[in-house]
Amino acid sequence: MPELNAEQLAALERFNVSISDQPMGLMKIEDLLTHAGSSQIIHLIQTQMGAPTDAVALSIFMRRYGFFIAAHLHMLSKFDLQWTGRLEDIAVEVGEGNLSFSIPSEPFRTVQEREHDIRFLLEQYGHPVVNYLSKRAPISKLILWENIWGYVIWMYSMLFQENSPSAQDDLNFLLHDATWTPQLRRSPFKQFLQNEPILEAMTNYKRTTCCLYKELPNTEKCPYCPLNKK
Repeated sequence: MPELNAEQLAALERFNVSISDQPMGLMKIEDLLTHAGSSQIIHLIQTQMGAPTDAVALSIFMRRYGFFIAAHLHMLSKFDLQWTGRLEDIAVEVGEGNLSFSIPSEPFRTVQEREHDIRFLLEQYGHPVVNYLSKRAPISKLILWENIWGYVIWMYSMLFQENSPSAQDDLNFLLHDATWTPQLRRSPFKQFLQNEPILEAMTNYKRTTCCLYKELPNTEKCPYCPLNKK
């Protein structure tokens, strides 16, 4: 089992993910997928940020959780490392107006089969969270997945600049419809590209859905919001 070096630990921290022998935090992601746990997160975000509805609060949470998914895709593409922990191993940490995540280091292993490991990330950490929160609010799955995609495309744009040898193949696999079945009929990440070449989408990032961030008090639309007039 590989031991993470300083560069790898710093990479995780860049995505608001830290390593702890006994991650505790506010709750575990497994707890979030219950009415009591999700209510706790909703109340926290409504109290701290003034989110007016459950849907807005959970969308804001998913913007933070997008960092977590992007972090592990980054570890896989850049360092050939796969984290194989459970939802009950992921702790939600509350800082000054921010949410982050802590995990134990023990479940990291060297990538064995890239496509299998990417699918594992989606099945283990993506679909269960998106599916539950989309029903809890309710809020569109597309909004929640695009909240993740915003950080994923940013992460891969960095790896492209570094000429990471695995980044292109890994991203291409995420754009294949078959990667997302049977949970979804087609890749939402490909849908978010809006038929643009990936390099153009990276340079001129824009969303297809509104993340509802504009619903927070004294907050305007994001510059890449689809509701902005051209």
